Amino acid sequence: MELSVIIVNYKVYHYLVSCIQSVQAALNGIEGEIIVVDNESDSVESTRIIGQFPSIKFIANSDNKGFSKANNQALAMSKGSFVLFLNPDTVLPQHALKDSLSYLSQHQSVGAVGVQMINKEGQFLPESKRAFPKPMTAFFKLSGLAHLFPRSGFYNQYALGNLDKDKVHPVEILAGAYLMVRTQLVKQIGGFDEQFFMYGEDIDLSKRLTALGFQNHYLGNIVIQHIKGASTNKNSKDYLYHFYHSMHLFVNKYYALKGHWLKRKLLHLAIRGSKSIALLKYR
Repeated sequence: MELSVIIVNYKVYHYLVSCIQSVQAALNGIEGEIIVVDNESDSVESTRIIGQFPSIKFIANSDNKGFSKANNQALAMSKGSFVLFLNPDTVLPQHALKDSLSYLSQHQSVGAVGVQMINKEGQFLPESKRAFPKPMTAFFKLSGLAHLFPRSGFYNQYALGNLDKDKVHPVEILAGAYLMVRTQLVKQIGGFDEQFFMYGEDIDLSKRLTALGFQNHYLGNIVIQHIKGASTNKNSKDYLYHFYHSMHLFVNKYYALKGHWLKRKLLHLAIRGSKSIALLKYR
């Protein structure tokens, strides 16, 4: 089998239906499978989805296991030579899967690819292509300088503001909303790190893929729609907890060496400051 498409759903059944329909159309001519993992599954809705799409593999979790663990559940049973991790609030054009697979087949040094994502208004989503969040990069983002200079490769290094969004580029970090990877590689590194419940897990996975000696490429010539944040209320306390908790976990994982103690301390302080501001807005 050529491709396994893994979709982790959390209470967005309306979007999930549109997503599966677009994936099925894009799988035309490809030997593939669709695996849906439904976190905190609703029995009525899940029965409806299974009835509407009898060919998909459906895993109903009684609780919300988070993004990383749910993806790993499906990865363990996947049969494709390539796997696509896909958000349920996405819609694919018919050529997206064939073009992504073709690119990976033609570029053996590339371990994973991502694509250009736009929101429902057609606006480009800058998280489509990113750099590894080094301390200075993170500072420019948290301080707002990246927002002030969106096309700068210096101030907006995190979103790689100097790179043409419509072209193909090697990048450090790909978005988990559409991440196609060689199955052998992602299984070799053990899939997603399950300490990340949600947020940051795609950055971590991208980093570990490049550590194997493979490149991540951003394919700006493939455009998908991503209705960002459909699964989460970004004004909720749960969102704030998971987002900032993941940031702390990430700093601890990648700046654990003694020589990085000052960087680690400053990053934790910056994260706490950003979280405090967010909580004040929430209240």
